[in-house]
Amino acid sequence: MNLRNLTVLVILLLVALFAGLNWPLFTAPSEINLLFTRVSAPLGLILLAVIALLSLLYFIFIAVIETGALIEIRRYARQVEQARKLADQAEASRFAELKTYLEQELSALAQGQSDLKAHVSLEAGEARKALSLEHDTLKSQHAEISGRVDQKTEQLKGELLARLESLERGLASDVERTGNTLAAYLGELEDRLLGRAGEGEGEAASEEA
Repeated sequence: MNLRNLTVLVILLLVALFAGLNWPLFTAPSEINLLFTRVSAPLGLILLAVIALLSLLYFIFIAVIETGALIEIRRYARQVEQARKLADQAEASRFAELKTYLEQELSALAQGQSDLKAHVSLEAGEARKALSLEHDTLKSQHAEISGRVDQKTEQLKGELLARLESLERGLASDVERTGNTLAAYLGELEDRLLGRAGEGEGEAASEEA
């Protein structure tokens, strides 16, 4: 029961209490004018009857409205339930579609990973083969270059030794020539010195005489 109905009931109880306290006045007959005629009846009872009738009509009206509201609420509840079921079904369908899509994507991803792994393995094998071949080629080239370098080194070593021997022979010849020249020059210088010494002794002897 809502506040409105409770208020109406309180008012009716107050009216009934008022009528009970003043019942003799309510039941006292009085002259009532009905436009076309006049009758003698208790006016208070007539007013109480009118109030009771209006109250009954009010409660009937409220009951009808509440019944209609309950019916509408139930209808809306059924519609909401149907909508919820449809939404659940649609949600389940979307989840199923999403699950299927994800499974397909995961399967495609796994297949792609497998293909990529196989491709990478193949490329790695080819790269290893190419590197091995390149290593062998470089090794053979290195051996060939090392042989050439050793050969060239031996050749240069022989040439250098030959040049050193030639330089040593030339240097020995030059030293020998220089020694001979120096010996001749020293002999000549010694002869000159001896000649001058002899002349000096002759002059000294002549002066003494």
